Amino acid sequence: MTQFIYKLIMLTLIVGTMATGSKTPTQEHTKIYKVLKVQDSLLFERSFNKCETQYLQQLIAEDFEFYHDIGGIETTKEGFIKTMKNGVCNPKNQTKSRRELVKGSLEVFPLKNNGEVYGALQNGIHKFYETTNGKEVAGSIAKFSHLWILDNDTWLLKRVISYDHQMQNSNLQESAEVSDDILDTYIGQYEAQDSGLVIVSRTENGLHINAGGMNADIHPKSERLFVHQQSPLSFEFVADNHGVITKFIVREHDNIVEEAFKL
Repeated sequence: MTQFIYKLIMLTLIVGTMATGSKTPTQEHTKIYKVLKVQDSLLFERSFNKCETQYLQQLIAEDFEFYHDIGGIETTKEGFIKTMKNGVCNPKNQTKSRRELVKGSLEVFPLKNNGEVYGALQNGIHKFYETTNGKEVAGSIAKFSHLWILDNDTWLLKRVISYDHQMQNSNLQESAEVSDDILDTYIGQYEAQDSGLVIVSRTENGLHINAGGMNADIHPKSERLFVHQQSPLSFEFVADNHGVITKFIVREHDNIVEEAFKL
């Protein structure tokens, strides 16, 4: 499925480029660019930054699909809106997120059928920032491709691909060496209040976390502390007095956001 979506996006990119002809935008292209820039603002400035999630109902197509290179796949409109409300826009969150579009990165490629515009591919780069106790720090930077479809003169967001997430101004952190025997003690099933069932498995030099649709490799900074190299998350494994692993603690920018207890 992922390979098919990639081919689809590449194909529509080529079609959009051919439709615009030269590098000089046509009046029609400019109009579509401006309209979708407004849509982008409603999606992020209002729905994401200000958590006015009511805009999502009017922006998103009923057969919406979202593909994230770290967070996994969401294939329903309702599921995506629920994730927004329970995640980024959860009023209980101590950390608030903000998205900023990288100036000059936004591109739009109209899609046509027999000369009639039926949609457009919108590409760009954006940065994210996290604020805790009034202090804002840089989070990740990522690329995005949005497939917008024109339905009865209304632009609806049909497909999202969010990819190439990296921490801003930060090199990948070097990993510590941890023995296979120690890594094996972390393997198993855990239960977290928000994420539900969490499965920890092995990779060649670290661990893999599968939780609530999130699939991510984490790398050891020490024997008990692991980090995700493309986000500000850390995972600390905790043992009892007999050395048996009982849980792990998830921190974001050193703030505890969740605990998962081993089953």
